[in-house]
Amino acid sequence: MITTSTDILIVGAGPVGLTGALIAHELGLSVRIIERRPTAQSAPAAHVINARTFEIWRQIGLDVEKIRSAAQSPEQAGFVHWVTRLGEKVLGTLQYEQQGDDNLSVTPTPLRNLSQHLLEPLLVSELKNCGIGVEYASTWEACEEGPEGVISTVAINGQNEKISSKWLIACDGASSSVRNACGISMVGPDNLQKFLTFHFRADLKLLTAANPGILYWICDPRAGGTLISHGGDNEWVYMYPIAEGDEAQISPSECDQLIRKAIAPTSATITVLRQSSWTMTSQFADSYRLSRVLLAGDAAHRFPPSGGMGLNTGIGDIHNLMWKIDRIEAGVADLALLDTYEKERRPIAERNAQASMDNAFKMFDVFMALGIDPDIEVAFANLNRVLEDAEGMKVLDQAIQNQATHFDMLGLQIGYRYILSTSTTELEPLTDEIIRNYRPSVEAGNRLPHGWLERNGEKISSLDLVSLDDYLIVGGSEFVSDLPHIKIGQDVQDTDNWWSQILGLSSNEGLLVRPDQHIEQRLSSI
Repeated sequence: MITTSTDILIVGAGPVGLTGALIAHELGLSVRIIERRPTAQSAPAAHVINARTFEIWRQIGLDVEKIRSAAQSPEQAGFVHWVTRLGEKVLGTLQYEQQGDDNLSVTPTPLRNLSQHLLEPLLVSELKNCGIGVEYASTWEACEEGPEGVISTVAINGQNEKISSKWLIACDGASSSVRNACGISMVGPDNLQKFLTFHFRADLKLLTAANPGILYWICDPRAGGTLISHGGDNEWVYMYPIAEGDEAQISPSECDQLIRKAIAPTSATITVLRQSSWTMTSQFADSYRLSRVLLAGDAAHRFPPSGGMGLNTGIGDIHNLMWKIDRIEAGVADLALLDTYEKERRPIAERNAQASMDNAFKMFDVFMALGIDPDIEVAFANLNRVLEDAEGMKVLDQAIQNQATHFDMLGLQIGYRYILSTSTTELEPLTDEIIRNYRPSVEAGNRLPHGWLERNGEKISSLDLVSLDDYLIVGGSEFVSDLPHIKIGQDVQDTDNWWSQILGLSSNEGLLVRPDQHIEQRLSSI
């Protein structure tokens, strides 16, 4: 049996695993990444790429503008609608997240909608440019403790290979083989709702032209479900809720009929590319780590898609983890540093899960306002009664407006904070205010607030000051330290007064910032 070695073995080549491999390469660590699928993701899955994820990719050095150019524009994907059926009566509309250029004051890379099956090949290409190929059609089978880390047994192209790695990182999703082999359990509800999903192509621009958007909630009870635009007006996913035991695949003609029930009459051809079922859950691994085996992304946590936080939370996991592994490998930190991985990331995942669950359950208020009933014909009659009643429409409109937090989560996306030994306050309970509104802060544990600076004649983000492989000290114009540091007004120009107006810092103060761009400590001159 072939035996090879690497610093890091990543199992799972979704966005989280690919990002981990890219970070490892950037840090100078050898890495292999294996994936049981034969190719990159071929069907839509996650589609929300929030500002923080783009910032992390920017720090790695990826061509973020190229990635963003593949996304739907804010004009295409800037709204969510409640409709009787697609192309028919619009019952209510909300803005979908903060995607506009006005957000460039708080992030260099506002949120975009980019479907996972379009994103993954871009990340694979970036990794290939680093000389690293994803080893597809490879199955991770088992592991054992080795003299210098972990020895994994992997089946690659039908042949078993032993891979010795200092670190094994499980990015292999909700049914993680690595997690299961380590005996790590998932805790929390494992069956909130089952869905059939249909990935299809159809030219529906005549039905969406007047009301472009990313999500369409179908309120006609004879259809129901949600239509998600995954690329203009031509590529869609229809999510259809089902009862326990109804997961059996249906015929192509039945798929066509089901989808057509959710849209206005059209001559457009519907081509179903894939159908599948999935179960909405909200679960966490009871541990994120077993010695040198670590979990990230869906292998560590799962929560409802209502908020688009799943993929992005996973990217935050791997960003938090990799710099710590690098510090250990460089000999400047010991294994105890990894104790902070779960300590910091679990509370973030729990808060994201709480917000996602709240979003999912609050959505039920809309259907209550529509007169939902187990009897479809009764529910349809109730719907028509609401549409004809001014007071009923007022109640419905308020129920829809109450969903605004679900689709406006900037504060949660870039304002999350770790509790560090240097923190001076506890995490605030989640409120709509905290979820929706980002407030720049230099409290320890926060992401360094973004601001536009100038370095050597080039406009940069304050986040660009932070290297993946080392801590940063940045100080005001009168800050004094024996340690290397960047001085505002000398090494970088601050024409927008970011230091004083956004950060609220004096000229003799400084900040110690970790490699993951989170503030470790507020400093005073020596």
